[in-house]
Amino acid sequence: MKQKTIYLLIGPKGSGKSFIGTLINKYFRIKFIRVEDWVKIVKGNREIDDEAYIKEVFQVVEKGVRQELLNHDSIVFESTGLSDYFDKMHSSLLADFKVKSIRIIAQDNLCLKRVRTRDQSIHIDVSDDQVKKINKQVKEKGILTDYSISNNDKTDLELIDELGKIIK
Repeated sequence: MKQKTIYLLIGPKGSGKSFIGTLINKYFRIKFIRVEDWVKIVKGNREIDDEAYIKEVFQVVEKGVRQELLNHDSIVFESTGLSDYFDKMHSSLLADFKVKSIRIIAQDNLCLKRVRTRDQSIHIDVSDDQVKKINKQVKEKGILTDYSISNNDKTDLELIDELGKIIK
């Protein structure tokens, strides 16, 4: 199954992972899987730091990603990459697929601004304090990625150009 490719966008909340996923979908015709749709179903009324919820999220995401790869040669999805359950899912996917990880970098104040102004109907609702805490943990974890893209003030065309070099 190694011929199938996963582009995994990793970064803090508000860094623009979903936006970049939609650019990849639109300009490179690689299906963007909005895993947050699955996450919202799993979450229910649980808190975002509930251990059982976090474990279930990554099980559902991995199962969904594998299912999507039955119908597509390449997909893209996103994660903050924080949890040990993420690490387990990532290792499992690496065993069966070609995974290209892309760190999305953005300034803290810009991430917070983006989270405050984004469409809450398609994202998990989080407070400013939760965003700051999660994003601090993302930085501290320092996940190693294959590529990185700064998403502070680039135009769509600049981002598309950078993505094209990764996807080639």
